Order: sequence, then structure tokens, then C-alpha cells
Amino acid sequence: MTMKTLGFALGLLSLTTPLAAAEKPLDQQAVTDLLTGATIKGVHYGVETRQYFSESGLTLWIKEGDEKPSEARYKIEDGQYCSSWTGLWNDEDYSCFTIAHDTEQNIYYFLTDDFRAPFVLNDGFSLDFE
Repeated sequence: MTMKTLGFALGLLSLTTPLAAAEKPLDQQAVTDLLTGATIKGVHYGVETRQYFSESGLTLWIKEGDEKPSEARYKIEDGQYCSSWTGLWNDEDYSCFTIAHDTEQNIYYFLTDDFRAPFVLNDGFSLDFE
């Protein structure tokens, strides 16, 4: 599957927010194991993205067409991925998301009541769009 095809498929999947039957929310340890030291490939409002999660709590996010990544802090708390893009990194500046895994398609989602962003794991550190 090409990245364009993957992007299109993930974009279509992002149109609904309820959990599908094959989707299972991840617990604290599963979220930690999934994200820490990993890079993900995703679709955010129809644009391909990459995000890296360092072991130190730094995260780098870039969308296709950007010259350089945005930098933020993240933490995993109460079984959710939480990020702060404000630069202040106070507890109230974090937005938190449940992560669910579609076990049939091996696709993950960042979820809130009104937001759904699909992603897949990418091997190692890479913010390139190849």
C-alpha cells in the first residue's frame, strides 16, 4: 500500500468518532509501550503527518509540506496521551486523548469526544515523507 493510498484510507476512517467493534482502548502501560521512543505516521485533517515521542517527554510533529517540525512536551497520564504545544507546559496546558487500537486493521487512533486521528507505527526515528 502506498503512502497516498494509506493516507486516503486513514482519512476516510477519521470521519467518525465512536469506537468500532474491533477497536480497543489502550491502558496506561500499553500507551507507554506504544509511544515511547516511537515515530508514528498519521493523517491530521486530511494531511499526512509524522510524530516522534522521545523518552524524555519531548515530541516532534511535522505535517507534509512543513520545513521543520513543531516541538512540544507529552506525558502519559491516566491511560491517556497528553500533549502541550503552548511552550508553558503547566498541567492545565495539556490536552489528553484516549488511544484505541483497531486490531483488525492494525491502525491506532487518538480520540476525544469530537476528534479522531488515525495513525500507524513507523520503525525508528524518521520525520521524512517517503
